[in-house]
Amino acid sequence: MGGLLADGKAAFPNAVVRMDKRDADFWLSADEATKAPADSKGFFQGAQAAVKPYQDAGRVKPFSGDTELVSGVRAIAAPGHTPGHTIYAVESQGKKLMVWGDLMHVAAVQFPDPSVTIGFDTDSKAAAPQRKKAFADAAKNGYWVAIAHVPFPGLGHLRNEGSGYAWVPLNYSSKP
Repeated sequence: MGGLLADGKAAFPNAVVRMDKRDADFWLSADEATKAPADSKGFFQGAQAAVKPYQDAGRVKPFSGDTELVSGVRAIAAPGHTPGHTIYAVESQGKKLMVWGDLMHVAAVQFPDPSVTIGFDTDSKAAAPQRKKAFADAAKNGYWVAIAHVPFPGLGHLRNEGSGYAWVPLNYSSKP
């Protein structure tokens, strides 16, 4: 939830934070934070600190599952990485961008074999099929994908390669 704070205050004081209720119930829960292993407690603290100014202002609005947030932006439930991990579909003028977030963590390993999981997933048995489904759909339909854990700019396409996939990043230039 990086980027929500500036000097400990809401970076976007008029913004409404939208998140799946399962993630809100998990990451913002003092009980869940207490039960978490020692090496995970910092993730709970970070999430709670990032969201607190928005909660205090009544600007956290959880949703449940697949939901249209605004015209052209849909939340699609993809639990596994977190209990409420969400993919966002942005569509306009017949074009589509899927924002995957943390659906994938190690490109060199998981693009060729999306069944590989990582300890950061709260439910690896759920995360792997979500990744397989998203990769297959992106390769088949050719839309843009935005994803963490790949080099800048984090935008590109997937294509089938052998029994897995290859990442084809956006071709960009710093020249006008």
